Amino acid sequence: MRAVLDTVILIRGLLDPYGWSGTIVFDRVDAYEATVSREIAAEYIAVLSRPILVRKFRAARNRDLNAVLSFIDRATAVEPIEAIRVCRDPADDKFLAAAIAGSAQFIVSEDRDLLDLGSYVDIQIVTAGDFLQMLDAVR
Repeated sequence: MRAVLDTVILIRGLLDPYGWSGTIVFDRVDAYEATVSREIAAEYIAVLSRPILVRKFRAARNRDLNAVLSFIDRATAVEPIEAIRVCRDPADDKFLAAAIAGSAQFIVSEDRDLLDLGSYVDIQIVTAGDFLQMLDAVR
């Protein structure tokens, strides 16, 4: 099962490492194949490097920024070949493009601009909670 994670999922995973997003990023990371493009990885790093967030991440014992950097490093890297222009927020189109390039079945997001699409081509756009239920169903 391949999935592209919206940046919000990584942030929420670090801020609440034992919630749904944290479980996806830390505990269930071996249950799916994460897919990223260069553009998504750059956004992950830029957002995760913001000083205010770095201070908050330190509060999450045993689940830190280094673990997320390892997650990014292990993800399957793809290079989208086509520009997608579908989302209300054009900045979110990169997640659709990466999912297509990586043949991902899911985009996991908490962003309404993506979630309101429901799906795109054969890619389901789901919340962290819904994605965890799907992972549990295939256990």
